[in-house]
Amino acid sequence: MTTLKITGTGATLALALTMTAPAMADTFAFRVGSGHPVAGLSHMQALDEFYLPEVAKRVEERTDHKVRWVKAYAGSLVKLQETLDATRSGLVDIGVINYPHQPTELFTHSFPFYFPFQTGDAVLATKAVRKTFEDVPWLTEVFETDYNQKFLALGANGNYGVGGTVPFKTFEDLKGKKIGAAGPNLKWFDGIDVTTVTTNLGEAYNALKSGIYDGVVIFPGPYQAFKLGEVGKEFTVTNFGSPSALSINMNLDKWNATPKEIQDIFLEVGLEYEERASILSNQDDAEGLAKLEAEGATIVEFPVEEQAKWAESLADYPNAMAEEATSRGAPGKEIFETYVQNLKDLGYDWPYEYQFK
Repeated sequence: MTTLKITGTGATLALALTMTAPAMADTFAFRVGSGHPVAGLSHMQALDEFYLPEVAKRVEERTDHKVRWVKAYAGSLVKLQETLDATRSGLVDIGVINYPHQPTELFTHSFPFYFPFQTGDAVLATKAVRKTFEDVPWLTEVFETDYNQKFLALGANGNYGVGGTVPFKTFEDLKGKKIGAAGPNLKWFDGIDVTTVTTNLGEAYNALKSGIYDGVVIFPGPYQAFKLGEVGKEFTVTNFGSPSALSINMNLDKWNATPKEIQDIFLEVGLEYEERASILSNQDDAEGLAKLEAEGATIVEFPVEEQAKWAESLADYPNAMAEEATSRGAPGKEIFETYVQNLKDLGYDWPYEYQFK
């Protein structure tokens, strides 16, 4: 197996020229692109350490073919917001698509982010999203019809909390504070007297240290891995939830040029990847909290009754997002109601159950 690190325009050009050359008859090369690094992110770790090597292993064991990966991570070829288009055009063969970073194209696919205080169990959340994708085929079909790509597997996110310099045990305690967040996470603070600041993980350390904001919305694994506990000694497990809103997709032209026996392995391992990634996400959350506490951070469990009060203050948010999805041509209400029911069927007890009109 060969791995290339890609940096710079010249390297990108060289890669493009290399990949257009005829491959060995029994070897299929795939360019894998992500805006995220592997370190500190469970969905990327599961991709790099399980999904790709396991696909390669099974292809070699069960077919006459081999696969070769050309990895371009951490934005070395495509940034987070570019990955959907790069996978559509074939600049990358396989892309890790983070739905909230495609706010226009994948507004509806970001639906797990529109349910603050859903389950914080990544295993449960990923199962519920997968079942929703199966129950509402539009979610996978639109990738093929509109974006020229094949959906292979869902990825998992950790349970979002708030780390920073200010402890809080009620949602009213946040009034007057500044909170860093991104994309749909910003809406979780509507209705509270909080100033939200659009941010990203790369900015968080200096922003917390300098007081640009008092806290940042993030899950505990990356909060610890990126050393944010050095400048923000408080972490509140708010249980905003673990929204599974990213996927591994393959360019459809590349998919159609791949033998069916290899296609079947991609999908087979994809289901196993979903379980591995979500288990790893839960482990990263638990280990992150333990390490933060060992490093001197204070860990606060946000009470369920406070979760319910906060969620009720956002009662119309999921419904408004469902209506917006419908206005964009998606089966919005069906998707949102299906997700709520799927989580209930899996045993999740919502602190506040959102309703749809």
